[in-house]
Amino acid sequence: MHIRTWIFIILVLAVAGYFFYEAEGVLFSPRLEIFEPQNGATLTTTQMHIAGQTMPGLKVWVGGREFTANDKGIFEGIVPLSLGYNAIGIFAKDRFGNETRKTLQVFVK
Repeated sequence: MHIRTWIFIILVLAVAGYFFYEAEGVLFSPRLEIFEPQNGATLTTTQMHIAGQTMPGLKVWVGGREFTANDKGIFEGIVPLSLGYNAIGIFAKDRFGNETRKTLQVFVK
């Protein structure tokens, strides 16, 4: 192949890579990690401290309560639980309407 062909291929790949990097927020759902508590944990109190990470500035709903991620994407707060088995719905939604949903299952003694 000619050098011009290689330069063209590299240029097209670089432009496509940059496009997907910039369009990540539009094309993909937001990342959502839960640090605390672990799924399946057994707790001894009806107040659960939750902590996790998503994209900076996003709103995160945990069991109907709204939290906002800080500039590093970290969110945390307290969610009330009932005795026994609890399934807590967690979701984050970005400005493009993409959302990520998770369910956290914990047991309160």
